[in-house]
Amino acid sequence: MSRYRDLVLAVARYGPIERFARRRGLRLGAGRFVAGEGLDDAVRVARDLQRAGRYPILDRLGEFVADEEAADRAEADVTATIRAYAELPAPRRMSVKPTQIGLGLDPERATERARRIAVAAAAAGVEVCLDMEDHPHVDATLDLLETLHDEGHHHLSTVLQSYLRRTPDDLERLLARDPVPELRLVKGAYAEPASVALQTAREVREAFMRQTETLLAGGGIVHVATHDPGLIAHARARRDALGVPRARCDLQLLYGVKPKLQERLAREGETVGVYLPFGSDWYGYVTRRLAERPANLAFVVRGLFG
Repeated sequence: MSRYRDLVLAVARYGPIERFARRRGLRLGAGRFVAGEGLDDAVRVARDLQRAGRYPILDRLGEFVADEEAADRAEADVTATIRAYAELPAPRRMSVKPTQIGLGLDPERATERARRIAVAAAAAGVEVCLDMEDHPHVDATLDLLETLHDEGHHHLSTVLQSYLRRTPDDLERLLARDPVPELRLVKGAYAEPASVALQTAREVREAFMRQTETLLAGGGIVHVATHDPGLIAHARARRDALGVPRARCDLQLLYGVKPKLQERLAREGETVGVYLPFGSDWYGYVTRRLAERPANLAFVVRGLFG
């Protein structure tokens, strides 16, 4: 699978293919994984998900901005999304990448932007998750969350990645806070070195199960984010065995990935959140989804060639 992933990502970066895909990809299959380029598209799909019994987690795509002006524009875009989202029924959740608002440029200015976003989100009744990125940004993201939590912005949450070797310590750090912040647990999707991340699927799955149990016992709200049926079954079983209310533990999956599984979980009474990305910066996100599973690539190829 690692060779498949590397090949898909290399092909996706080839200039003629990227230019063709950016012109036509959303119309010919890539739109399965993103709501569209505009905010109106995102709100429309979000409403559809709510009618289908799932809640959307809006994410205006973008990360690793190159300058402060781009970070300012990203803040304005996120704030506009929050305002539009306020018109939809609760729960209203968003995901924001800290480097999108300049965390990799100037942490102090990024904190100011995040603070303004937090204020706007509180007024609109929107929960905001500070998404977790590659390992060099983990400390700054956790510091950002704790700074804003200390100011009373408890509607902010973040993400922990089970494949990082540091995650058990980060879990202990966050679970010691009062109140415990909401936390989303994922396997992790960045290509990280063995010095900082587990490298085998078995190790990552075992870590995910241990950390799920720790989170369930930790007293906070837990979002188990995976498409792995075994990990989902484990989380549900341990939640029920520990007597944790379903309101404290829900399941989150990506838009367009295993939709039948999402539908089944919702029918079985689970609260299911769907990470719903949108925006003009969709190409990198979609290529990562294609690189994860051959089935995803096959779906898009069928769209391109009929």
